[in-house]
Amino acid sequence: MPEVTDEAEFDSFFEAAWGRLQGQAYLLTGSREAAQDLTQEALLRAWRNWDTVSKMDSPEGWTRRVLHNLGVEWWRKTRRRQPPDQVPSTTEQPESHPELAEALQSLPENHARALLLHDGIGMSVAEVARDLDVPEGTVKSWLSRSRKAVAERLVRLDQDRVRR
Repeated sequence: MPEVTDEAEFDSFFEAAWGRLQGQAYLLTGSREAAQDLTQEALLRAWRNWDTVSKMDSPEGWTRRVLHNLGVEWWRKTRRRQPPDQVPSTTEQPESHPELAEALQSLPENHARALLLHDGIGMSVAEVARDLDVPEGTVKSWLSRSRKAVAERLVRLDQDRVRR
């Protein structure tokens, strides 16, 4: 466990990052409850590794990566429990957006992360590029492709729902 002297530093990090992390988790899962659970788990892992994480260039970037991986695993587990033709249900209908979460899951991982970071939580292209350790042009390309793919996927899901 981290030293007691690190508590104030971590508390400050926690306060600053909580909302952005929870927003990312919500966009990824479509569930407020799952977003809270995943955010808590990601921050717990950051706390457990705070002696290393706090020395990184971007402790929040490390925690976002952990959160994203937890969200991907959550989605996979949720999908395995559902019949193949059903979107995972959540308890917050109509506030949840499982269609958006499903569309994001259809993207390559880095594309989805770039879209979540930029469009979801409002990071600049430069910040996303630093966080993902890629050139800004790559981020712009990923964003363009991801937006188009998500829009097409949402249209298909909507058309499928109308046909039923």
